[in-house]
Amino acid sequence: MNRTFFISNFGCRASQSEGASIHQELLESDAIEADSAYDASVVVVNSCTVTDEADRQVRQLIRRVASRNPSARIIVTGCYAQRAPEELAALPQVRCVVGNSHKPMVGQIARNLFAEDFGNHGRGEILCSSIFLERQLKPASHLGSGGRTRAVLKIQDGCNAHCSFCIIPAVRGGSRSMEVESALQELRDLVSRGYKEVVFSGIHLGTYGRDLAQRTSLHELLCRALEIPGLERLRLSSIEPMELVSEIIDLVTDRPRMAHHFHVPLQSGSARILRAMRRPYSPEYYADLVERIRHRVPDAAIGADVMVGFPGETDDDFSATYRLIEDSPLTYLHVFPFSVRPGTVAAGLPHQIPEHVSRFRAKALRSLIAHQNQEFRRKMIGREIDVLTLEAGSAISSNFVRVAVPADWPLNEWIRVRVTNLNQDGVQAARANFFNAVESSSRSTGF
Repeated sequence: MNRTFFISNFGCRASQSEGASIHQELLESDAIEADSAYDASVVVVNSCTVTDEADRQVRQLIRRVASRNPSARIIVTGCYAQRAPEELAALPQVRCVVGNSHKPMVGQIARNLFAEDFGNHGRGEILCSSIFLERQLKPASHLGSGGRTRAVLKIQDGCNAHCSFCIIPAVRGGSRSMEVESALQELRDLVSRGYKEVVFSGIHLGTYGRDLAQRTSLHELLCRALEIPGLERLRLSSIEPMELVSEIIDLVTDRPRMAHHFHVPLQSGSARILRAMRRPYSPEYYADLVERIRHRVPDAAIGADVMVGFPGETDDDFSATYRLIEDSPLTYLHVFPFSVRPGTVAAGLPHQIPEHVSRFRAKALRSLIAHQNQEFRRKMIGREIDVLTLEAGSAISSNFVRVAVPADWPLNEWIRVRVTNLNQDGVQAARANFFNAVESSSRSTGF
């Protein structure tokens, strides 16, 4: 019996954490991970549906797998599977479409497919419900990692915000938090398995704890998490501007084990467009927030999501976004052209922006942030920092910069380095003790 599998993850860190849990469950059932989707007997496609482009990439992968691996049994899960299961079930070799409502069943479904002979089974089976039965987020039955050195731990799911452009509340359900003690136990388990860094993730992470019977907050959970022995670094995924309270910024400032990294969605620098998006802050509030972060944590990476081409976005609206970013300390962006999502308020708005205009605006923002990111990295040259080695030749800094290091350095280790130069998307570095020895020798010989 061929018990090989491959998981292809799309989308956010929360989705990646779910994919890692499925991966771990299959490994614990003695299944074998294939080198690629083209070599596996079962392929799990963990989908995203935040944009048309995300949908297109999922369909493209499924068709490519069906063409190059004609005996593969394909399971599609995730947000696209929740939004449009019939559409995915009709694609070639898709045996099962599993919505987010039934996602914990994916591992068992995959194990069942290992035992089946491949044949023409017609349209894929659909397991999907519009009702999310869980009232709070359950701990993963098989705790995944998302990597050998960094673990992604999903502590919150769903969203109650209902931004006018966003389909996620419909495909993820309402906000649900993991109980504090469950989250802390999962964190202890990851630390005991040797993970040096853990990323707290969620769909609307900053609302963590508001739905629990004993109401709490993300800040309170972070304080408890930092008490766990052996936890070496804790990183946060995306936090909305109104939920990034000063107490969390203080933790990053004062606690060495908190990564110097903030991802704070912006979406638009136009007050008019933010109102149309149903975003509950002003451009001035956002600009002040990121300036306060930079003042408190001078070396922090500060990232944002930005949408261009929202219905009715004028040249003046876009210019306001451009100027806000240009004047800000932001160091990287995720830029998304607006994409019509069926069932959202924005899908029915007039004055849709032509695609070529959205592409032009996105290109302008990417060019702007590339310059700002380069200047951010340039300031690191000559500094000594601690980095965590991820895989051969690559490490990551506290402030989310990729660091190129010699390929023979040990993995999953903290190493003190000195940044020597820039590369295409990160920096180059060498061991700090090498430079210290050279400098000491130069001083002793008078050079």
